[in-house]
Amino acid sequence: MNIPYTSLPGYSDLYIDYVNHFDKVAGFYEFPYDNEGIFNSITSKKEIYNNGNVSRIEIAELLKTQNKFFNSGESTFLNIEFLKEPDTFAVVTGQQIGVLTGNLYTIIKALNAVELSKHLSMKYPEFKFVPVFWLEADDHDFQEINNINVLDKENKPVNLSYLQKGQEKERYLTPTGRIVIDEYINTFTQNIKDTLIQTEFTEQLMYMIDRSYKEGIDLVTAFSRFFNYILGDTGLIFCNPTDKEMKKLLVPVFEKELNTFPETCELVVNASAELEQKYEPQVKPRSINLFYTYNDNRHLIEIKEEKFSLKNTRQKFEKDELFNLLLTNPENFSPNVILRPVCQDYLLPTAVYIGGPSEVAYFGQFRDVYNFYGMKMPAIYPRTSITILESRVENFLEKFGISFEELFDETLLSKKLLGKINEVNVDEIFSNFSDELNALIYTYGLELEKIDKNHTQGLKTRYDKFIENIGYLKPKFVESQLKQNDSTGKKLKTVIDGVYPDEVLQERFYNIIYFLNKYGFDFIKELSNTIELKKYFHQVISVSISKEIKQPALFDNPV
Repeated sequence: MNIPYTSLPGYSDLYIDYVNHFDKVAGFYEFPYDNEGIFNSITSKKEIYNNGNVSRIEIAELLKTQNKFFNSGESTFLNIEFLKEPDTFAVVTGQQIGVLTGNLYTIIKALNAVELSKHLSMKYPEFKFVPVFWLEADDHDFQEINNINVLDKENKPVNLSYLQKGQEKERYLTPTGRIVIDEYINTFTQNIKDTLIQTEFTEQLMYMIDRSYKEGIDLVTAFSRFFNYILGDTGLIFCNPTDKEMKKLLVPVFEKELNTFPETCELVVNASAELEQKYEPQVKPRSINLFYTYNDNRHLIEIKEEKFSLKNTRQKFEKDELFNLLLTNPENFSPNVILRPVCQDYLLPTAVYIGGPSEVAYFGQFRDVYNFYGMKMPAIYPRTSITILESRVENFLEKFGISFEELFDETLLSKKLLGKINEVNVDEIFSNFSDELNALIYTYGLELEKIDKNHTQGLKTRYDKFIENIGYLKPKFVESQLKQNDSTGKKLKTVIDGVYPDEVLQERFYNIIYFLNKYGFDFIKELSNTIELKKYFHQVISVSISKEIKQPALFDNPV
């Protein structure tokens, strides 16, 4: 089932026009995301990247080292070797390193990158395309990535969090990629086991989690290893930009930002001013779009009193001092959301970036920034958007004649359902029943009186007793109807929680482990086979428990 984005909540006008009427927004992007646009992006990247300052061999060797540590499969290392060739290009996507891969759409982005790479390799056999997942590990919003949502044994949403040292801090400023898992991960994993329904797949799932997220491993490694466990050998390459050697390669980008500020900011401001004539800009630029990690805390670099300053600290640097730090400790510098895509495509031969609605929107502000750094923005491909429709939900919709789109307005849907149940008015039925009986007794009583008036009186007495007995039954029917209302209301709540929890689309709320636990480890493969990459709609995918899904051997792909 394909649903237009215009029929669903949460999609911006910019994204809807991008997907449906690209000509309306073409001025904000370098290339359209159709075949011609992607081909032009390839040729542009070939000219600029192959003549740039980054060595394909150096990047490939760094990626090889990283992916060995992430336990990537043979196909990944084959793709890394391809990256050394001048006619190989990357299909890139990325996300913050959310615990257990974060929200469901993270998995969808990775599957899209793998499938689009295959599609482009077949369409343009003169080139090779490899999928790359950019690990956004410089971000310091730990509270955004340390928790997951699943459905419990009663199909109610439950939020589960991993807290370092078992307690929440007021502020988190440490880059998430530097966080090392402590013993409190065991509490988190036990909570998962206690919350999920026990199935034939639970033991294997918990084994995967325990082997990936264990004490002493940093969150970047845990994320990537778990991803490799559940995806298998798809050829996906993980890129960790927090690596010191990677950051060394980015020094020219950081130097330019520090030497030319606030020019990047002004370019984004100008683009935003043009954009907001019709659309809502997604991000706001800073004078300097760089962070510096000081005492293990990440701070925005600002200018105060003609010195470089770290926001919310008293720390200041002279220009020479900061530039010396950039050369000696580049790993402490990191880009914000505006400079991050430039860094990504400076390092990688990116022909296509796969992004969600928010990413598509903010790329619309960055075209001139790319040009300023001597680069071209790649084609931005909208990721697939899905809802997984479980059989219990599908059966409920069919039983009550509810459309998928109606699930996004709980108030109206509740009224509709209760109206259907309450079409039978108990009071009215009993009232009509009594009236019609009275009319019958009166009519036939007149006829019977002509034969024997005394017997007619006896008939009237028995009739009154019958009416009294019917009166006793009426409350029982009323009670039964109220129970139906209550039961249906509760079922409706669990249905909405499964599709639109907390007024958020399912893919932006639930974690993949709920589905793996319930449907098995071939679930992702089946999902990948079902998703239609070239359909630019919200795709509703029906799924049910299948006996054909088998549990893999317990020690497949050991860490």
